[in-house]
Amino acid sequence: MILERGDELAELGQLLNDLHSSGGRVVLVRGEAGIGKSALVAQFMADVDHRAHVHMGTCDDLLTPQPLGPIWDLARQESSLVQPLSDGHRRAVMESVLDLLSRSLRPTVLVLEDTQWADEATLDLIKYLGRRVARTNGILILTYRDGEVDADHPLRQVIGGLPPQNLVRMSLKELSPDAVASMIDEGPFNLDEVLALTDGNPLFVTEVLASGVGDVPSSVQDSVLARAAKVSPEARRILDLVSVVPGGAERSVVDEILDPTEEQLAECVRQGLLQIDDTTVAFPHDLQRRAVESSLASTHRRQLNQRMLNALGDDAELSLLVHHAREANNVEAIVEFAPRAARAAMAIQSAREAVAHFRILEPCLGRLEISDRAAVLEDWGREESYLDSGASLALLHQAVELRRTLDDDRALARSLVSLARIKRSHLQTFEALDCVVEAVGILESYGPSADLTGALSLQALINWLKYEDVPVALLIADKAMAVAKVTGDEAGVIRALYTKGSILHGGGDKGGMSLVEESLRLAERGGHAEDEVRALMNLAGMSGDDRDVERATDFARRARDTAARSEMLALETLSQGMYSEFLLWKGAWAEAENTSSESVGSTPATATLAWRVMATLQARRGRSEARSALDRMWSPAQAAEVLTAIDPAASALAEYMWLSGDEDPAWRQQLRDVLEMGLHAGRPWPSGAFAFWMWKLGLLKTVPEGTADFYGWIIKGEYKRSAAFWRERGIPYEEGLALMHGDGREQIEAIRIFEDLGATATANKVRRTLMDQGVKVPRGKSQATRDHAAGLTARQAEILDLLAEGLTNTQIADRLFVSHRTVENHVSAVLMKLDVPDRDLAVSAARDQGILSAP
Repeated sequence: MILERGDELAELGQLLNDLHSSGGRVVLVRGEAGIGKSALVAQFMADVDHRAHVHMGTCDDLLTPQPLGPIWDLARQESSLVQPLSDGHRRAVMESVLDLLSRSLRPTVLVLEDTQWADEATLDLIKYLGRRVARTNGILILTYRDGEVDADHPLRQVIGGLPPQNLVRMSLKELSPDAVASMIDEGPFNLDEVLALTDGNPLFVTEVLASGVGDVPSSVQDSVLARAAKVSPEARRILDLVSVVPGGAERSVVDEILDPTEEQLAECVRQGLLQIDDTTVAFPHDLQRRAVESSLASTHRRQLNQRMLNALGDDAELSLLVHHAREANNVEAIVEFAPRAARAAMAIQSAREAVAHFRILEPCLGRLEISDRAAVLEDWGREESYLDSGASLALLHQAVELRRTLDDDRALARSLVSLARIKRSHLQTFEALDCVVEAVGILESYGPSADLTGALSLQALINWLKYEDVPVALLIADKAMAVAKVTGDEAGVIRALYTKGSILHGGGDKGGMSLVEESLRLAERGGHAEDEVRALMNLAGMSGDDRDVERATDFARRARDTAARSEMLALETLSQGMYSEFLLWKGAWAEAENTSSESVGSTPATATLAWRVMATLQARRGRSEARSALDRMWSPAQAAEVLTAIDPAASALAEYMWLSGDEDPAWRQQLRDVLEMGLHAGRPWPSGAFAFWMWKLGLLKTVPEGTADFYGWIIKGEYKRSAAFWRERGIPYEEGLALMHGDGREQIEAIRIFEDLGATATANKVRRTLMDQGVKVPRGKSQATRDHAAGLTARQAEILDLLAEGLTNTQIADRLFVSHRTVENHVSAVLMKLDVPDRDLAVSAARDQGILSAP
């Protein structure tokens, strides 16, 4: 029986007993290396094996981990996982693992060990399972070393996004002096010395006691090496070899390299340094492996890695081959295996692992033929773009320059199209159009092809965004559709459909939405994940233009989740930015602020959107930081020189100027210029909000042709009609904007709406106007009167409880696995909802209202 883990075992047992009444849970078992996480879950699995299905998979500490590595471990027990893993169908793998957790007759315990080393695909699986676990008949146990999971670690972001009510946290502590004393028993060691060295860490204590030396070793590494010194030279060769293989070596490979005797293997087992079964030879704990590995001379370590590389052969798991090639400093092997490993990761949409392999290859790129080097840079650049990395632009520039030196125009055209897509996301519209026009010119000379379809669709979209010439853009889109149909290019048809649909809708033809909906159906049916995301984003934008906020929110959420499953971070963050704006419209301002704050460090297109949401919120709340946020939004929006980026940004800027009374002459002139752009294009893009705010600033006298009715009604004096529209759509702030143009009673109702939202600056501006007119304005309700426990999100309520415990923001971030910035945003939201200026008063108010989970 393991020492001092009875409470944790009892809690795990109770969770298993409560599955039928409470549903599944994710259990986070954290602690430092050697604290006993593996021992705890092994004991629990042994205890419940007779009444539950138990499965375990382990994440290995490879330089670049194998995608879905722990799930391959599960596949050795569960044959249902073999086919989807072999096919590389990530969604099918996720559904199969969820099925394991959902068995009805007996519950399931699924353990994923050492998730601090989890690959991106496994992290996506954890996110997928964690959001659905409450509906299952299982427990998902994740172990991790908290010391290796810092604020930027991807595991923190995954766990931080799981529903708090589905999580159970266990933090394993060191053993007490009494427990350590019981381990020493009558041995020769001094308790105080052992405690001073080990701090009660179970593995460290075990190592010290097992070293067999009279004095306490100066480090745990010394104790491991003291035990290793007791084996014969032949047995030590086994230890050395296995130490260079994270996760353990295949028994057959060890036999091939060393041909050890059973007695030599038994020596290592007797010293507690190896565990051996029919297929694997491994150290009991990775700390022991590292202790032996770090004792090796660098030359010897490289030699051992090279021997492993030779013995594994070309058909071995590619991530393992790359690991040994790099550790052996074998450039030829890196050049051979790293591109293959990267493209294998690409095939199952594991962009992080693909990028990691490409980065290992980077110092060796000069060894590749120019055409192969260009192909690597193209693939690498695209994968970096999925991760929202600015490196993608430089990589694709290099690829294009290499392609220009080769006699392969079609390959050059493909590279140019990839570069154009990235330039567009960086708001470099002119350069993007130049790239795609050159690509189309090359590809048209070779006749119809899938490459031409993609280039034409992109040209149509960028041409429309830049010049607002709908007829010309539609001609190009129709040409793309014709080429796609001739070549039987399903993906090309999908892209042409959502491109044409977007152009039609932007030109005022509402029939464009049906084309995008058709593209979405085709993308879902054909498994075209990126096109599915883009179709959903287009539908979200169209619904947003019409202020159908419920549909817009649903489409944006679906786009975000689909992009996340396929590891397309750039599209995920852009969808997240769109989602945050729809939350703003719906009045969920705290959530909108939190959501948008997670996207401000993304590519310019996404960051501009995120800063626009944050600047709008800050302006309406009367915060001084609104000006800084507007500066961050305005510069890249202007640089894009397309109305889709400039008009919404100009709307936010104009609203701020009206609210704050800022008369910056440079800004006023820039706003006039944007208005002229919109009028020249034939319509103020996209909803008329900018025209409304220019009217409020006195820079516009009449309703421009093409202004959306819901804003145009206010300018025409039909504010009641506008207010009814916004009320029916569930967009409260705009309802307040309409009502503030009514009589005194309606303006007082507008003030109430603004105060409920937290739009202090807007409410005060209307209040001052009424007071100047001699109207008696009721004092605003306190926030504490308006809000109660149900007004806090689950995460905010959880953070409020942690504030009551006296935790700092850093400690809360560590506890909940979210970023420090996210905690700050949640704390600000709690303070706003409770109408208090600081943390202590928030806790006091929560106690008074009885909304803390515990006294």
